[in-house]
Amino acid sequence: MKKILPVAVLAALAGVNAAQAVHVNSDGTGQVLVFPFYTVESGHDTYINLVNTTDQFKAVKVRVLESMNSQEVLDFNLYLSPHDHWSAVITTDAGGGAAIQSADNSCTVPLAISNNSKVPFRKFQYTADSVNGIERTREGYLEVIEMATVTASVYTDAMLHDSTGFPDDCPSLDAAWGTGGSWNTSDGADGVSAVSGGLYGYGVLIDVEEGTDASYDALAIDDWIDSTGAGFFHSGPGDLLPSIASEADLAYDVFDEGGVQSGVAVTGADSVSATMMQASISNDYVLESDINAGTDWVVTFPTKRFYVNQTPALEPFTNDWSSVTSTACETFGIEYWNREEATPVNPIDPNDFSPLPPAGEIPTFSFCYEANVLTFNDSNVLGASARTGVNLNLEDGFENGWARVDFTGEGRVLSTLDDEFAGLPVVGFAVQRYVNGELAGGVLSNYSGTALHKGDRLISSATAPF
Repeated sequence: MKKILPVAVLAALAGVNAAQAVHVNSDGTGQVLVFPFYTVESGHDTYINLVNTTDQFKAVKVRVLESMNSQEVLDFNLYLSPHDHWSAVITTDAGGGAAIQSADNSCTVPLAISNNSKVPFRKFQYTADSVNGIERTREGYLEVIEMATVTASVYTDAMLHDSTGFPDDCPSLDAAWGTGGSWNTSDGADGVSAVSGGLYGYGVLIDVEEGTDASYDALAIDDWIDSTGAGFFHSGPGDLLPSIASEADLAYDVFDEGGVQSGVAVTGADSVSATMMQASISNDYVLESDINAGTDWVVTFPTKRFYVNQTPALEPFTNDWSSVTSTACETFGIEYWNREEATPVNPIDPNDFSPLPPAGEIPTFSFCYEANVLTFNDSNVLGASARTGVNLNLEDGFENGWARVDFTGEGRVLSTLDDEFAGLPVVGFAVQRYVNGELAGGVLSNYSGTALHKGDRLISSATAPF
């Protein structure tokens, strides 16, 4: 196992002018945000909130990705003025899919969203798959990428909100990306400079009928953009780039057990994946019948598409995406305990025939998509579709406790130039729900909440210790 340095020692050795390296910012702000899940299934709406904590003007890419293979279903540019807060809701669309709408005034390009129009998601990117209906847009996740700091007054004046709360001239930003516009002809470089971070975000999953909501923080990735270039990548609204991997710095810092593991990857996908690699994740489950409790786990692999959309799949994933079956499945084992430390055991009868069955065999299941929902005992808190949902029935006597999913099987390893990370790049959270129905007077007594997954890293390297 490679030794890692304490954070303070590393900082002293590196000096104040050390080169940046992509990392997850534990303070919750960054240049890139990953919102692990949105859904409109079973009466849910998903609210997306995004904040610019800085005194700078920012050009931001908002990308909505469906759950099965992270194909883009909507992409637009958002322009945030200093200390701006932007929010939107993802809800059902009359056409059977999902749509986004915002009552926020911040400028978007195209203008439809900042004009408060409801914009349906699109299915153009996955028409070759066997599962290719618009309903595929009903679940997924988001990546939000800071593309540039906007500096020229011709743009910042247009973005700035006046005393009534409205930006001065959103249509001028839209025109700048139109034919012959200043951003169109300069590939987005006119009047912008390097990104600076300082974004944070969170999502809220609201079950309208039950009267519950479950909030989660977006994962914040900082020092993300390649420091050897211009420090920005300001693309038009119709561009599939930048993606979470396309412009990423190849250097990474991974914080583990009080220290920092630093290295260099071959691709941006690998450096970003390294920051999210986990050998296992752990979290609670609550299934008590007297309070109608249920638990779902959201398990999302935000970089999976960069490994499975080719044949054969690249490590650390083992199976490529099949357009015929519309799957790229990975099999995992799960262990679980109740609150009194008990774990299921398959007893062995010594008078049984040989060969004897294994004792305590760990149950297995598959995650076949990029954003998955694991539900316990069919509790279906999020009402996940058959596209993303996986059920696990626990043995009797396990109404509450905790569980651990192991990602290290099948030889899953991400190799960089310096390190080997066992497991998979994963983010997510658990959602618990308690349904007590109506109290006297018709008052609903339903509750829900979230808890982030807890991870365990296994990092090794042939490189000599520092």
